[in-house]
Amino acid sequence: MNQSLICERFPERVAVISENGLEVTYRQLRGEIESVAKYLAPRSVIFIQGENHFQSLLYYLAALESGVVPLMLSHELSELRLQELVDTYQPRYIVRLAERELAGFVEKVRHDGYVLLESERVQSQTIHPELAFLATTSGTTGSPKLVRYTRKNLLANAADIATYLSLDENERAILHLPIHYSFGLSIINSHLYVGASIVLTRKTVMQKEFWDEMRRHRVTSFSGVPFHYETLVRLKLAELALPDLKTFTLAGGRLSESKMALFAKQCLDLGLQFWPMYGQTEASPRISYLEPDFVMAKLGSIGKAVPSGKLWIRSESGQDITATGAIGELVYEGENVCLGYAQTLADLSLGDEKCGVLFTGDLAKADEEGFFYLQGRIKRFIKVFGKRVSLDHVEQMLVGMGLQVLVGGTDDKLVVGIVDEGQLDTTTLRKQIAELVHVNFTAITIKPFSAFPRLENGKVNYQCLLTK
Repeated sequence: MNQSLICERFPERVAVISENGLEVTYRQLRGEIESVAKYLAPRSVIFIQGENHFQSLLYYLAALESGVVPLMLSHELSELRLQELVDTYQPRYIVRLAERELAGFVEKVRHDGYVLLESERVQSQTIHPELAFLATTSGTTGSPKLVRYTRKNLLANAADIATYLSLDENERAILHLPIHYSFGLSIINSHLYVGASIVLTRKTVMQKEFWDEMRRHRVTSFSGVPFHYETLVRLKLAELALPDLKTFTLAGGRLSESKMALFAKQCLDLGLQFWPMYGQTEASPRISYLEPDFVMAKLGSIGKAVPSGKLWIRSESGQDITATGAIGELVYEGENVCLGYAQTLADLSLGDEKCGVLFTGDLAKADEEGFFYLQGRIKRFIKVFGKRVSLDHVEQMLVGMGLQVLVGGTDDKLVVGIVDEGQLDTTTLRKQIAELVHVNFTAITIKPFSAFPRLENGKVNYQCLLTK
């Protein structure tokens, strides 16, 4: 029998607090799951298009527990995009808000504002026996390309997250991130795995009611993306009065080092833990984490691999890089790495194409203590006279020098567009850049933004950086 994602050790503890304040214990949650699962045929595909409501969560869990393969989608997904996904993957079921019908599907049952629709033309499908979950490859949920996972992928990452964050049954997280977002789902999986509880909300950090809910439900952890932490820096933690809050986790993008330092300092002063993390959808999704004690000392680092995983750097020629500070592609290995992708219905029958190894597409380096630092994306690089240059890396270095820049170029020229800073000595700056990235001085062009064409709205045409 497949291991459950839902903890069985604490049946009377609260598992979920719904958006209307209803508390659901683990025993009640299992009963609700059984009541929904009876409507679903195993080894079929279900699309769940909803918000942070209990019913969205319930159908997700019922699908996982009963061998149905769910795909979580935003309730804001356009009907055109949804139809494209339906035509491609021919789901047997779709769950969505009750007032939204869909051609080719008939109502099967209603649950508290949501309706379960079943296809009028149920067709037999060949689904790989280990396929347990599907996800879109980006936050837009508009691409028909999906990521394929096994139950083992989800369980492995839930266990890793619970281990390094020391999660137990006493934890309580607030789920304000969208339920269809991989970061949001990882919070659900890791907390239900250990018997902790989740507070569902559709309120935002900009609303007073959000922080009222945090206090009322005695939330112990907050998770967010860089935007949320930029907001929190302005709000000031000490003034929010959250006596039960212990932990902050960050993922979903890069927070500037200055904002990172400001927020880490606030946490340190208040005795709170701040955990920057790194991941990708294909890794279910966590890959690495930086312990709170190292945030200031290793500012900007993504830390080290999750407990059961392994990280290393590989050169363009395919060789593993061991030299400290050398830049190459970040590679991850772990049980949480997905099976691969799907772009057609037939792809749902495919097996493991990644064999536990994920080439992240990110450029990185490691320091002498084994902490990793991202240096940009592989796709944002050029070869200037045969020398590989990361455009993101150059931008980061120049921003660190206090300059406002955008960097582009071709394979024979590195172009830096820079905000005019008075009498800037561009000759000296070109020499500095040449030394930093080890390319010939003559291959670098620096122009102020004022020299680039303007768009109709008056903004700089940044695309000219690629050709000018």
